[in-house]
This record gives sequence, C-alpha cells and structure tokens, in this order.
Amino acid sequence: MARLRRKEWRTLKRNHIIASVLVLALLTALCASAGASSMLPMFKQQGNITISREEYNRLRQYEKLDALLQLIQMYYYEDVDTDEMLESAAFGLVAGIGDVYSTYYSKEDMEAFNEETEGEYAGIGCQLLADPTDQLITVTRVFKGSPAEEAGMRTGDKIVYVNDVYYSAYEMDAAVDVMRGTPGESVKVTVMRGLETIDFDITRKVVNINYVEHQILDGNIGYVMVFDFLGDAVEGFARALKSFEEAGVCGMIIDLRNNGGGLLDASVAMADMILPAGTVVSMRDKYDNEEVFEIDNEYYDVPMVVLVNGYSASASEILSGAIRDYGEGTLVGTTTFGKGVVQSVVDFPDGSGLKVTTARYYTPSGECIHEVGIEPHVTVELDEEVVTLYGINNLPHDQDAQLQKAIELIESGEVR
Repeated sequence: MARLRRKEWRTLKRNHIIASVLVLALLTALCASAGASSMLPMFKQQGNITISREEYNRLRQYEKLDALLQLIQMYYYEDVDTDEMLESAAFGLVAGIGDVYSTYYSKEDMEAFNEETEGEYAGIGCQLLADPTDQLITVTRVFKGSPAEEAGMRTGDKIVYVNDVYYSAYEMDAAVDVMRGTPGESVKVTVMRGLETIDFDITRKVVNINYVEHQILDGNIGYVMVFDFLGDAVEGFARALKSFEEAGVCGMIIDLRNNGGGLLDASVAMADMILPAGTVVSMRDKYDNEEVFEIDNEYYDVPMVVLVNGYSASASEILSGAIRDYGEGTLVGTTTFGKGVVQSVVDFPDGSGLKVTTARYYTPSGECIHEVGIEPHVTVELDEEVVTLYGINNLPHDQDAQLQKAIELIESGEVR
C-alpha cells in the first residue's frame, strides 16, 4: 500500500472535489423546483448554464442519486441528515467496486487508520486479513500483552460478529472501527475456531505495536520476525541486521509468516538492506503506466532463509519475491497468499480518505503473483494441532517444523 503524494494524485483529488461540488451545485440549482421525472428536460430548458456534452453525460450518472435524495427530503416523515446520507453514499460507491482491498474512510476511520500505521491505537490488539477465499476476517497475529491475547483469541481465528453484528471480509474496516474505541470499555467479539464458535468480551486499551522482533538462535543464527511493514518496521529491521552483523552470525532467517503486508516503501527499504543493486518491484496501472523501484549495491550479505505461509501477503510477497528472483535466499514454508495488487491512499480536505487498488505489481522477473502466490523452494507443513494450541507467532522453536528446516538449511550450507 502506498500513499499517493505525486502530482497526478493531487490533480485527481482536486478534480474529484471540483466534480463533486459541480454535481451537487448544478443538480441543486437546476432541479430544486422540478420533480425527479422532469430533471433532464430541465437541463435543456434553463439555458443559463453551458456545459460540455461530456460534463452533461457525467451529470446524468448522478440523476438517480439526486432523485433519491430529493424524494427522501420531500416525503420521508421526519427531517433527515443530508450530510450523513452522502457520507453513507460514499461508502456504498466504493463498496460497489466489489474489491475487498478498496474502501472509503470517514474522518474517524482515517484517524484510526493513521494511528495503526504509526504503531499505536486504542483497541483489542490483533492483526487482521480480509480473506477473499472464504470471505471472512482472519486473525493473523495477536499482539503480546494485548487485550485480545488476555481474552484468549488466537492466530487463525475467524471473526464473524462484533457486538452481535455480522461482518464479512468486505466489511473488515467497519468491524475494526467497532473494535476500536475508548480504553476501559468492552466489546464483544465472536470468532469461529474450526467448527467451534467462541464469544469473547474484551476490554479495550491502548496497544503499542512492535512490528519487528529479533534474536540470535543457537548456532549463531540470526532470526528476525517481521509482523507488518508499518510503523517502525524499517528501523526495527535495520536494528536486527546491525545486531546480526556485530555478532557475526552464520546465517539469517526472516520470518514473514502471517505478515499481511503494509507499506510498499517499507518492503523496498528492507530489500535495499539485504539485496544487491537492481529492481525490487515494478507496478503497472490500467493505462499501462509503469513505475519501477530500484535499490543500490550496498547490502548485508549473509546466507538467508525466508519463512512464508498462506497468510504472507502483499508487501511480504514483494520482499520474498525479490529474494527468490535474485537467488539470494531460500524460501521455506507453504505457498503465499497471492495479493499482487497495490492500494493507494488519497486524503480529502475534510479528513476522510480513500484507499483504492491502483495497480498490479510484478516481481523482478516480471511475474504477477496475484491470486497465485509464491511457491517456496522447500515446502514444509506445520502440525495443525500445534498451531491451534500456540498460534503461528508463538510456536515453541522445537515444535516449529518450518523454523527447524530453515536452521537445518543454514547449518548444512544448502541455502541458495
């Protein structure tokens, strides 16, 4: 996910706002004294505003929306909040795309989104993924010491109800908005764990998110777990590499399991630290415009294994795909999620925002892994009972078959 700060997106934002103002102003001025059925003829009869055919056809797209608004204002038995209705229409407009990764954010939602990106927020403390395969909200990480962990939530749980309201994967952001709130207040979260349904009453509190953890394993092997490409992830990754370099480790394991992604720039910055010069990733939009992200030749060179699984997505796949294509490391685990599209965020002046899928991305070899994923060099399955018992991010090292395979490859010198 990348924030749009370039000139074309400033232009898009300005044009979007101008278009919205024109639509509301023109429809209000031209239709205020006419019924919905006579709306279009009146455009022609007034004669006091000249617009192009293209502008006229664009205004016609909004005919039904304005007719609905007028009918409700005229006939609904109580006064209505027009601003609230238009805000709801914005949510519906973006939902109409049918893309689980695109969403409209209200001002409050945008503030919460920015809080999580920066690494601190008030909520229950779990990382989520909108899974289009079963259309359910999947818990991919439960933060240590969080209210969710204290209540008993686990990685792999499927959130189905929040405060007894059902939320699908397409409504994940709305569910997150409900789970956040005032510290000290509780929220009811209902999950599916296998065939079992479990209710949790969780008391919200301020959650400080650490996006990277590292340690040096027996045998002088560096191990770094990257939970998300957000907040302090780049700085945390740099600290891990410095620690490994000072210790003179014989190899490094990067754990991207259940890492659902984050910021594109963060994945590129991390690739720059561990890969030689070249292309990390390229993006192409629907107009076939291409943007290429390059890195230099200064990097930490050490035998490397990357752990991935079915919930390693987006920015995780950008980094692991680059490592694979460069031939600089060995991927161990199971096939990744397959999210080969990039979202961009547009901020509006009123504090609201839009997250929208804007491009496909391609690995250095030119492969688009969307809805396909990346197959590891070495496939290793985990014991499901162990995963259910501990959660993927809390597995005891001696019961983590994928980690043990990574250690074996480094110690035997079989890393690519």
